[in-house]
Amino acid sequence: MITVYISTPGVKIYKEGDTLKVKKGDTIYHTIFPFRTEQIVAFSKVEMTWSAMLTLLKNRITTVFLNKNGHYNGRLVPPYDSNVLLRRMQYKCLDDKEKCLIFSKEVVKAKLKNQLIMLKRIARFQKKNLSKAQSEIERLLSDVESAKDVSSLRGYEGAGARAYFSVFNYGFIKPQGFKKRIRRPPTDPVNAVLSLLYTLLFTRVDSVVEKESLDPYVGAFHALGYGRRSLALDLMEELRTIIADTLVFSLFNMNIIDSHDFKRITEKDDEYEEFLPPQEKESPDILKDKMGSFSDVPLEYETSAATSLEDDGHESYKGNEYPMILSESALKKVIAQFERKLETSFTYPIENKKMTYREAITKQVKQYTAFLRGEREKYRPLVML
Repeated sequence: MITVYISTPGVKIYKEGDTLKVKKGDTIYHTIFPFRTEQIVAFSKVEMTWSAMLTLLKNRITTVFLNKNGHYNGRLVPPYDSNVLLRRMQYKCLDDKEKCLIFSKEVVKAKLKNQLIMLKRIARFQKKNLSKAQSEIERLLSDVESAKDVSSLRGYEGAGARAYFSVFNYGFIKPQGFKKRIRRPPTDPVNAVLSLLYTLLFTRVDSVVEKESLDPYVGAFHALGYGRRSLALDLMEELRTIIADTLVFSLFNMNIIDSHDFKRITEKDDEYEEFLPPQEKESPDILKDKMGSFSDVPLEYETSAATSLEDDGHESYKGNEYPMILSESALKKVIAQFERKLETSFTYPIENKKMTYREAITKQVKQYTAFLRGEREKYRPLVML
């Protein structure tokens, strides 16, 4: 089963016989065979006919819609088999603070360990002294063991990310202008590729979570929020360094992409607004109008801010720099290498056997399911060797 990526803007997906065609003008860019397609990822301005949409739904093919630089916009999701009992276990787990803490500790430890191993590789191959950042992550790893709640763990994860990304630029053979992690929108080439790869990784994990009949909105480590697919975010944490970060270094260090593969978006570009974080326009609050209240007692209410699926705990756009995006050709190169990475075989340490990263993602979701059902005392994350 394959993932089909559609990166050419303005194309139309339509049904022709037993296949789907991706066409623009007189040019056919893809022929999609539903029986061997698992997922479609479409980047910006893709039109789809009704018959094509029905074909995707009938064949249980998820379609993910992203903007030009990979920010998640939404999904067309077919009906999956619903395991109500399994989802009930998820909701029950939310009230079990100890179980949530056990799982979250494993998630944070795995992410910190993977970051530490990555820093040691950088120090060894690039001959850099990264002892300060390494010591900070080692200290945080020891703190994780004694954490009393999930909130504390989020703080340790955030501190680890800051230490990790403070020296991330040393992993590049040639300077790439990376200073710190800025997630939405990215303002330099490295951040642009990181954001794209994190989103592609997220869509992969999220798809497996749904196919395993789990509720993607019910996680343990990431705070629950309206529109936040917390479980998918939880389960991708240990994979960020293993799959995405290592690939970023390879893309730049092997000159697969360089500074010429990027474009800076300004107010003059038609798509400029597409890359800015959503801004709510201020308007009068009708609940403060005394004429409209049931009584003279002041009303108290709460609002819930929308959350981003790319939220990795780092900085968002502050308006000081214009967004950076990949060219269409660079986007295709990054996608191709991401798929190659997923199909790369390695020794899966938990079972000590060869498998691809794609298969390992499914294994990790099943690891979580086994933990949720009580078949394992702890969740076993994937850690680099």
